[in-house]
Amino acid sequence: MSHEPATANAWYLDAFRAEYLEVYPWRDQASAEHEVDRALEWLSVSPQDRVLDLCCGAGRHSHWIRNNCSLLYSLDLSESLLKRARSQLGRDAALVRADVRTLPFADASFDQVLMFFTSFGYFATDEENGSVLKEVARVVRVDGGLLLDLPDRDSTIEGLVASSHRSEGDLSIEEHRSLSVDGKRVEKSVVLERGGNERRYTESVRLYHFDEMETLLIQAGWKISICHGDWQGGRYICGESPRMIMVARRQDEDR
Repeated sequence: MSHEPATANAWYLDAFRAEYLEVYPWRDQASAEHEVDRALEWLSVSPQDRVLDLCCGAGRHSHWIRNNCSLLYSLDLSESLLKRARSQLGRDAALVRADVRTLPFADASFDQVLMFFTSFGYFATDEENGSVLKEVARVVRVDGGLLLDLPDRDSTIEGLVASSHRSEGDLSIEEHRSLSVDGKRVEKSVVLERGGNERRYTESVRLYHFDEMETLLIQAGWKISICHGDWQGGRYICGESPRMIMVARRQDEDR
């Protein structure tokens, strides 16, 4: 399946620059270590497994994954974040820059794929977002695993803060949040100011109900085995859980 490359005005090209790490400083190594421990347990990752950290960002999860598998590839589209990942993970790390809709790997290259912290739902249509799951299914062996960490739609909407302003060091961060007209996407405009220099960008992520995600996964060749509501392993409850962490298995198309 082929897609046009990411266009110059795609929101995620502007959002995931170096300042992203300052805007979200609480997404640190300590939280990543706990999340990786849980993910490896839920996926039953073995030391022999080949693993893909998809949308790896600056590599904070890859840092912990790599000691628990035989092969790790870390993929992202952001040059800035991959540069930071290189500095964190070292020269030998297998870092790949690519669009998630066209993964540069052969069929069945991996045993497990992990997608941490809302790295799904970036594209404008459900067809495009669903194509990501199909492409991931292509590069995973039959019975291989996928961990998909998403926000709970109803909890996110209920807790949406319209506007906020804060500082991280000398960086001033102003954020305005809203739902799209159709109510399907959470959209955020961000204004960063430092030393008199200002940068503006937007974020726009599709919020999925559990049933919608289950349908997309089934259509792509996956079957959900369990869904957790948080990183402590709590049961997922729509409208109450902060996260919707899905663990799915690649199905055999011939079954």
